Amino acid sequence: MFYDLCVPWPKAVTASSSFEYTRTVGPIPDLYRTVATIQALGYTTIAYEYELSGKISSNLTSPIQKDVFSASLPTVAFLSRITVVLDDAAQSQALPSLTTKFDILAVRPTTEKLLLAACTSLDIDLISLDLSQRLPFYLRHRTLGAAVARGIKIEICYSSSTRQGDNNARRNLIANAAALFRATRGKGIVISSGATSALECRGPYDVANLATLWGFTQEKGKAAVAADARAVCVHARMRRRSYKQAVEIVVDEDELRRRERERAEEQELQKRKKQEDEDKKNETSQRKRSKKRKANDG
Repeated sequence: MFYDLCVPWPKAVTASSSFEYTRTVGPIPDLYRTVATIQALGYTTIAYEYELSGKISSNLTSPIQKDVFSASLPTVAFLSRITVVLDDAAQSQALPSLTTKFDILAVRPTTEKLLLAACTSLDIDLISLDLSQRLPFYLRHRTLGAAVARGIKIEICYSSSTRQGDNNARRNLIANAAALFRATRGKGIVISSGATSALECRGPYDVANLATLWGFTQEKGKAAVAADARAVCVHARMRRRSYKQAVEIVVDEDELRRRERERAEEQELQKRKKQEDEDKKNETSQRKRSKKRKANDG
């Protein structure tokens, strides 16, 4: 099974958009042609990517409609993914809120400090670097090795090497991907397309051949679109399950506290009732003794 974990979702299409399959131009037909090509090339799992820059809103909703092509492409499993462009440490505090809204959580750090945080402490599935540009930091083995040790994968998107007319991006990708391979010792890397058109897509074995330009062996290149990519999906599923269990534990603790409070209130009511009964009993006894004394005195 082969995985393409980065097919950009059209920014013009939101969760409330209606799809017009009869059109021959526009974001939806383009997306369909891209996805259908990826499926025809042998991929069985595709993740739509929504890229987010800036502040993460608390009421953010996913614009991705995963099942839009499921009927026409039934052999493909579709996932949703968000890639948060990290340019401020404060953004990391809102990342847990995205857990229930997207299947895969990826970040794209823009500074070395944020890259270190992503590798060592953030609860994410994937680190995606824009390797078509000159990186503003060095790729160090100690930093990236920490991410790999935590089960977080590093992503290379190859579309800049198959896109026509951008030689600078192609050169940057080759240099940066080779540096990434050296820094990670070839471990924990996944390769995705990042394709916005069908012409930019390549089959799994073509991707493995392309990866040899970056220092990969054929075996590691194939694993980057198969076993290592699958590990991202497994990691994401475990992360979401752990989050749900944590929420359930908090709910259970709240329920337990509520029950204890109700039990304490009930015990207090029973105590008061018992005291009132004793007071009434004592009052009745005193009244009887008083009547008896009066009768004796008379």
